[in-house]
Amino acid sequence: MKHYKTDNLNILLEKKPSTPRFCVSFLFRTDKKEKYYGINSLLARLLLQGTKTKDAKTLADEFENECIDITSKAKQDYIKISLVFMNCDFDLALKLAKDILLNSTMNDFEKEVFKMKGEIISDLDNPKMKLTDAFVKNIFKSHPYSSTHTKILDDLDKITKQDILDAHKQMLNSFGAICVVGDYQNDEEMVNYFKNNFDFLNLTNNIESEIENIHSLNENEIIKVEKDDVSQAQIIQGWLVDSFDSSNCAKYALLNNILGASGLSSRLFVNLRDKQGLAYNVRSQYETFLHSAIFNMYIGTTPKNIKKSLSGFESELKKLVDVLVEDEELTGAKENIQGRLKYFSQNNSQINASLSYNFLMGLGLDYNERFIEEIKKVSAKDVQDMAKKLLESKKLISIIARKEDFIGL
Repeated sequence: MKHYKTDNLNILLEKKPSTPRFCVSFLFRTDKKEKYYGINSLLARLLLQGTKTKDAKTLADEFENECIDITSKAKQDYIKISLVFMNCDFDLALKLAKDILLNSTMNDFEKEVFKMKGEIISDLDNPKMKLTDAFVKNIFKSHPYSSTHTKILDDLDKITKQDILDAHKQMLNSFGAICVVGDYQNDEEMVNYFKNNFDFLNLTNNIESEIENIHSLNENEIIKVEKDDVSQAQIIQGWLVDSFDSSNCAKYALLNNILGASGLSSRLFVNLRDKQGLAYNVRSQYETFLHSAIFNMYIGTTPKNIKKSLSGFESELKKLVDVLVEDEELTGAKENIQGRLKYFSQNNSQINASLSYNFLMGLGLDYNERFIEEIKKVSAKDVQDMAKKLLESKKLISIIARKEDFIGL
């Protein structure tokens, strides 16, 4: 992928000859704190709900009739609008994208607030969603990353249409990029196309972020979420750790793969589910963001096994500290990570998503290759050190169960 910087645009181009579909994405990094939780999520939804020339239905019909797939979403660090379309529809798809970015009216504001509220309430009826909400909200406390369903629900009625219009204006003038992956003739023509048609964007200023880095917790904490209509207990235990800006990133990735991210062969699955029968489902996860990262373990179990499951988490980490990972297991984990990276870089959408994200996070367009080289260097001692670091760090445990299941806990 090549990076072209104009006066006001970062344009990322990856030529993929003989592919039938383009993927074009517009990424806007959110370096400013939201006035209220949920503004960016609401903005992302409203961008697809009508422009000055087309109402929501007309817009949706046009995308559907032309087989243009468009998504708009807000994540912890960015807002992204992505389009996938046939090569012959390039001009039409980008014309529609321009209309959405430049002319969205936000006229369905009240309707979208009502819909969003209903969807959040429905989602929170799901025990695992409720558990995750409590975990994320509490591990990040007052940090902007704590913008969970419950926090958004508390703030939704405070948000005004003017707040959304202000956020939209701010979005168009944030650090970001236009990323294009597909079959096109030459780079110069593509760059000129976006210079001429999207000159209203200002995506080159690398604005200093208002959001602070946070990589550790101050104290151990247990969050108990009572839900009387659940038959199983679900547990998340996690830590704030170093993100991809650290030399520990590849080491945590290997620890995660060995511990619980490699499916049926992972240690949590084999030892807690197969051998001890503790789990309906068990896994670990290492999730990186621009300003932080979370390493966590999850298990769904019978209520009587809550304590045993927590002991199992600690036991598996202690095993990794006490006995070095053997070469065969370490090599298998490295191959698994490399294979996943390759597998999820097959089509134009996947390539677009990976490379544009790496650029937006300041990692560089060659980050995947550099990350693989870092993975290859990780030793058994490195995995041991990361497991020890987790055991010695402050953690947060979130549990959802019936009230009576918490007795004695």
